[in-house]
Amino acid sequence: MAEERDVLIYSKRFEGGVRLVSRMLSDMGRRPVLVSDEPEDVNRAHCAAHVVVDWETASLEELVAAVGAAGVVPTAVVNFVDSLISWQVRTARHYGLTGGEQGREVLLSKARVRAAMADRGLSSLAFAAGTAASLDIGAITSYPVIVKPDQDSGGSRLVRRAEDAAELVSCLKELAAAAGSETDVIVEEYIDGVEFSVDGPVLDGRFHPLFEVEKTGHDNRRHHDAGLLISPPVSAHVRSAVSELSERVGVLCASLDMGDSWLHVEGRARADGTCELVEINPRPGGRMYRAATQRACGVDSIDMSVRMALGERLDGVLAEAATGGTELLAMLPFEADRVGTLASATSVEELKRIPGVVDGYLFENFRVVTMDRENFFAEAMIVADSVAELHRTAEQVRSAFTFTFE
Repeated sequence: MAEERDVLIYSKRFEGGVRLVSRMLSDMGRRPVLVSDEPEDVNRAHCAAHVVVDWETASLEELVAAVGAAGVVPTAVVNFVDSLISWQVRTARHYGLTGGEQGREVLLSKARVRAAMADRGLSSLAFAAGTAASLDIGAITSYPVIVKPDQDSGGSRLVRRAEDAAELVSCLKELAAAAGSETDVIVEEYIDGVEFSVDGPVLDGRFHPLFEVEKTGHDNRRHHDAGLLISPPVSAHVRSAVSELSERVGVLCASLDMGDSWLHVEGRARADGTCELVEINPRPGGRMYRAATQRACGVDSIDMSVRMALGERLDGVLAEAATGGTELLAMLPFEADRVGTLASATSVEELKRIPGVVDGYLFENFRVVTMDRENFFAEAMIVADSVAELHRTAEQVRSAFTFTFE
């Protein structure tokens, strides 16, 4: 019966890779069921059924009732939207499905991750947590600090930097105005260094770092990615930091009951070689990370994540994977510079005519409603034999790529 194959796909603001995941599930003989907060969701025609839930006000009981009323019997939950990870965990636990493990909940909160790392001697970074309206400013003893929501801060949403107590007060007021005074926030010591990321699966409690990236640029005003994201890392101290942080994350994962999952880990490497965790996201890296991981490692992070959500054993995938890669690869993202809708942009096909550009994407009609989060609408993937050549090609791409928002 169809209901024996039902798999829930969570979506918000039309995000979540619904069409891709739906095709994957259909090819596996499963029945994709879209769960979203949009009654006229543009992706509903690509799924076998559609359940509407108000993510902001609904309870788990109301979601379960809506799913039951639709005649759906979930066998798995697939979700790639940061703000819905809590929903994913609670739903999976309710139905007794993969993804509802107690330990996975630790990864839903940046403060809980910090506390868990500190308890295990894996981090010494100073931090404080509370609500935007009631956080104890006196608990912060050194500056600068980073201020951000404890949950739902994907895409650098509402991330702020404060140089002193007065700026911290101002930042907390901004967060309270934007997200609500009872929003949980975390204030943590600023890590001065080069940002990097590590992607890979957790299988049987063990973290397997596969795709490693050094971020050569950073927008220090908005705390967004900028410049080239190069894999494998080219700086010795970043390579060392990647290895060290991966080991620490592995220790944390081994101590948690969290089941199989994919992690996108972000960290910073200081000039003296030490490093600290920025955050752990229990889902694959976004944008071009999937394509880059496929090219560099031979692993499809989305396909693997979907199969893990279905409860499949995937040990054999790692046996054929290549950690890192033999070629230099870089991702060059482009971000909107204003609120509005993308009116025109140079096509990916034209960018790929530039030697060294092997892939890319462009989100047509991309709409920006706030500058308080990352708004990447296009990206190019570049390969080269040297770092200098990567940068030369990147300059050609920047010169060729034009866009307008209206």
